[in-house]
Amino acid sequence: MIPQFFARICAASFLALAFAASPALAEDWAPEVFGRLQYDYTRSSGDDSGFDLDRGELRTGRIGLSAKRGDTKLKAELALNNDGNTELTDAYIKQALGKSGWDLRAGQFKTQNSLDEQSSGRFLVFYERAAFTDAFGFDRRVGVQLENRGQRHSVYAGVFAENANDTAFAGGHAAAVRYVFTPVQTESRLLHFGVSLRWREAGDADFRYRQRPVSHEAGAILATPKFASDDLFGGVEAAWIDGPVWLAGEYGQLRANRTAGPDATYAGGYTEAGYVFGGRRTYDHNKFRRPEVGRPVTAGGPGALILAARADWLDLSDNAADGGQLTTFTIAADWFATSHVHAGINLYRAEADLGSTSSGLAPAFAAYRLAGGTSEDVTGASLRIQFDF
Repeated sequence: MIPQFFARICAASFLALAFAASPALAEDWAPEVFGRLQYDYTRSSGDDSGFDLDRGELRTGRIGLSAKRGDTKLKAELALNNDGNTELTDAYIKQALGKSGWDLRAGQFKTQNSLDEQSSGRFLVFYERAAFTDAFGFDRRVGVQLENRGQRHSVYAGVFAENANDTAFAGGHAAAVRYVFTPVQTESRLLHFGVSLRWREAGDADFRYRQRPVSHEAGAILATPKFASDDLFGGVEAAWIDGPVWLAGEYGQLRANRTAGPDATYAGGYTEAGYVFGGRRTYDHNKFRRPEVGRPVTAGGPGALILAARADWLDLSDNAADGGQLTTFTIAADWFATSHVHAGINLYRAEADLGSTSSGLAPAFAAYRLAGGTSEDVTGASLRIQFDF
């Protein structure tokens, strides 16, 4: 009953958006169309495994519609992914609860975990998010959430079923909470602290944890067996902005629980720093927002150049289920012609200590592990061109 109920919420959100966007009601609802196109090219190779990747792709094309009337907000977005499939990303309704300061959100959206995960891919300087966010399965789910976004304090708490794109409901549920504190927040300065928790159950199929060497096209270089019936994640996050400079970092730990047998504990995190020449990084409530370009090319200026570096690590090694360890170093350069058009490059080196099993690994890494390989390093570069509106 719960999945069907939430599915109806998503459908109702789409119908409400279509209703709100009609010309007769445009003045009341103020609809807005938005979207993006991302093209990526990646070249990477392994030192010993024979892994080699040379591919260009339309990473994603998205189109969406939002509308707002009074204290009610509606949003829906569809994505055409590189595999040719169309998926629902966000589809929700958000309603202010009187003058209490609290909002109720219902539909499909991301669980509130991780600063890196919450920040839109349109505004990220590093084209792949931190390894732990992917390995620990942060995603969009159908659910309901209470939220209070204040000037200094923000609180989010929600309960969820599975993703609306999963045609066969496997019975998994989740709950997530996040608290954000911003003791300093001005136009050019920010100090951000956050903490979040997420519990989820696996449903019909146990969880496994795995991760790629940066590029999402590479396939897994780390993998555990399928063993966890549920897990609990806890994470802390911090960020600082001072004009053109920013620093950010996160640490997260996950407890993976078995129905029978020993449990496992995994962890991950990152530290990054960057500088914006001709602009600045921006922030709103709980996440990084669109970079500000001081003199865009459309106004006769040079645009803005962002230079950044990140150290990222993931530890899936545990005697109960050993998936290995991964450390990645990335240098990024991104040129924003305007705040909506940019192109750039990520250069990276991923160093992996392989786990105890070849199950779940990409073919090249699995064959290398079966042949006795215990470690592998992958070096690569990713180029991106993006337009959004």
